[in-house]
Order: sequence, then C-alpha cells, then structure tokens
Amino acid sequence: MPSDDDYDEEVAPKPKKAKTKKASEDEEDDGAEGENGKADKVQRNEDGEAYFDFSKNKRCTVRKWRDMVLVDIREFYEKNGEKKPGKKGISLTLDQYKSLREIIMDGSLDEQIKALEK
Repeated sequence: MPSDDDYDEEVAPKPKKAKTKKASEDEEDDGAEGENGKADKVQRNEDGEAYFDFSKNKRCTVRKWRDMVLVDIREFYEKNGEKKPGKKGISLTLDQYKSLREIIMDGSLDEQIKALEK
C-alpha cells in the first residue's frame, strides 16, 4: 500500500515553462496593479466579463452563468501567449460573496489574521 508521500509524488504538478518576453510586456502595459500592488482597474476579457488582476496569475472575475451572477477567484496559466483559467479557484454565488464581504467589512477576518501573525 503506498504511503501518503508516494501519492503526493504521483500527482505533483509539472513545473511551469518560462514566460515569453511578449507575455511579460503585455502584463506590464495593462496597468492592472497600482503603486501599492493592489488591483485597482476594472478590465474586460474577450467575453466582456469584468475582472481584476490580484497578481500576475490570480484574477477575480464577475460573470453570469446559467442566470446566476458569480464572483470567480482563480489562478490562471499561460498557453501560446494567452491566459487560460486553471483548476485552482472558487466561484462564489452572490449570497456567498455577500457573506465573505460582510466578514471582511466588519473586521472579523482581519482580527483572525492578526491573531495568527503574533
């Protein structure tokens, strides 16, 4: 019977390839991150959906799917110079998003983070 360590080795993702120069230039020019490193500009994907880049490979997209509005927080990867959504991520319904927003706005989440940083 394989150990947990053996299982992890079998499913470990392959290392990612280095980005091309063209892709790096596009990311620098899009102005997605402000001086403080925060996402500060609404952008649109090819489907017209609004999104915010959190970092080079993480994005929050607001989309409609099957008559539901979803807030999708997901990792992206690059293939043939094009950004594609990865498997790692979560799609929140509006109710789930509102619950998360309330926890953030009332400071509860920050309190828990600060408690762990001590």
